[in-house]
Amino acid sequence: MTNQEVMSQQQRALGFAVEGRFNEALSIIEQNIRQHPGNSGNYYIKGRIHDELLQYESSITAYKKCLRKDKKNKKAKFNLSLAYLSLENFKEGCSFYHFRHSDDVISKFNKVQPWYPKCKPGKVLIWAEQGIGDEVMFAQLIGNLAAYPHQFSLECDVRLHKILSANYAWLGLIARNSVIDLEGFDYQFPVGDLLKFFSGKLGNIPISALKPVDIESVNVSTKNLIDRGFSLVGISWLSMNEEYGVRRSRPVELLCDELNPEDHAIINLQYLSPQTEIEIIRSKGFIVIDCFDCFKDLNAVFALISKCDKVISIDNSVAHFAGAIGAKTQVWLPSLPNWRWGIGRTSCYWYPNVTIKMF
Repeated sequence: MTNQEVMSQQQRALGFAVEGRFNEALSIIEQNIRQHPGNSGNYYIKGRIHDELLQYESSITAYKKCLRKDKKNKKAKFNLSLAYLSLENFKEGCSFYHFRHSDDVISKFNKVQPWYPKCKPGKVLIWAEQGIGDEVMFAQLIGNLAAYPHQFSLECDVRLHKILSANYAWLGLIARNSVIDLEGFDYQFPVGDLLKFFSGKLGNIPISALKPVDIESVNVSTKNLIDRGFSLVGISWLSMNEEYGVRRSRPVELLCDELNPEDHAIINLQYLSPQTEIEIIRSKGFIVIDCFDCFKDLNAVFALISKCDKVISIDNSVAHFAGAIGAKTQVWLPSLPNWRWGIGRTSCYWYPNVTIKMF
């Protein structure tokens, strides 16, 4: 079998795994391993298949075999970190998690010395990575930096600046994707490394790590319904993630299935929500608050969440927003959840107020 044929079989096996045809996937890759035991890619694909099966101990074994044959395989190192993190082995997971960065990103920021808690006082850049939900999630740990004699500046989505400034007055803020003068900093680290520094503090995150701002901006829209005795339920049902969006999203009517339009009013928290899906909710008899731009005006989104008696969301940024401000939240996760939510959990170590529902 040529290298091209081996790679073709590897992709075929991975495709079967994604489709849920796990026995066929493993059969193909095991045959590949028997015929080509020195091919590191076979073990990498085997690890990916075990990831799909939530068999992380087995995927860890496979990735380690891959790395014994190809020590420079960054994909295997990154996926190894995710397997460890899924098992809540943060020490081992964080030791490989830096392989999430491309060489270009690393070369850009490595011009400045990496920061560690024992560094001498200086100016520290915390640079942005991943999505806005992750920015909020990792910000759950940012309060731990207040104890260090450094001047910290956080690069993040400008839509978060007002709420972060109100909660962390000591923290400098830089608009994400703006030009940063790296010479103005003594140290740097990516925001995701807060997990490496403070994973031991996860169990001590307060129920309400962030306080919302501009609450009065939503009072007019919510007060009448509250006065009439309605329970306000915020919902978000779509993920825009290019790779996992379809897997994570749910039909909007399913999120409202256990709600009664005589008792509950719906607050739309879904950014870029299709109007046709808002009408589906209204057709079931629900009053819907849908007069805020949930993409541009995140201050209003946080304020709306603070008015909700409950938030129901799939795995998207709204789940992190609701979790961070302490709202009673139910997050719907697919059978293959992201490492951030743990495995087989009904609660969440990032957000004490969040309960998890699998679908």
